[in-house]
Amino acid sequence: MGFSEKTHVFIIAKYYEHLTRAFGERGREAFIHATKYYARQRGSRMAQRVIRDGEKLDYASFCRYGEWVPSQESIEEGTACAPEVTSVAPDYEFHVHVCPWQRQFAAMGMQEAGKAYCTYLDEAIMHGYHAEIDFRTIQTQHTSDYCVFKVMNAGLTPDTKVDKVQEYVKGFDYHCAHTYYSFAEMAQAIFGAEGTAAAERVLGEFRETYGETMTEQLTAYQDENFNVCR
Repeated sequence: MGFSEKTHVFIIAKYYEHLTRAFGERGREAFIHATKYYARQRGSRMAQRVIRDGEKLDYASFCRYGEWVPSQESIEEGTACAPEVTSVAPDYEFHVHVCPWQRQFAAMGMQEAGKAYCTYLDEAIMHGYHAEIDFRTIQTQHTSDYCVFKVMNAGLTPDTKVDKVQEYVKGFDYHCAHTYYSFAEMAQAIFGAEGTAAAERVLGEFRETYGETMTEQLTAYQDENFNVCR
């Protein structure tokens, strides 16, 4: 067992569970705000690297500078995301029929958490990257048979190079830690000591489920500044 999309979902779902249990609708609103906060940080790191490398801050670079690739676990299980491109120009549209995040939310009985997370995540990542790029989440598997995403006037052609810059890809230990600490930051900011207690409950359940070694890997990032690229 290692860090993967499943452990990522576990942290997200547990935050939704504990925030809504403790604070009701305010907890749900805090969860959505934390999702956007986390996503914008991720998009901003991508933009920082693009600018640093002297590349154009456009959708092609957004694709190339993404920080994640499917985990080996999801590849072996046949659940890795495999976007189906249905249109390249002028609008870039792709569909996702298999998603390990959606499957894990469903396996945990946390579809409402998945719906809240996926409704806002990708648009917020783009907002953090470059707010003028019109990225739209049309539908997700939490409410439809498949996900649909569209980028208006994306500026791509069939020959556009969108191969991932592998040196900037982060492991799921990093992504899980980023999620845990960004959500913890928002929970504490909004709810004070009660928010901190909710974050501690999430970490406690992570430890119970995944063990001390993986918990130590997660908490090794406690002093990481997720606002800036490395």
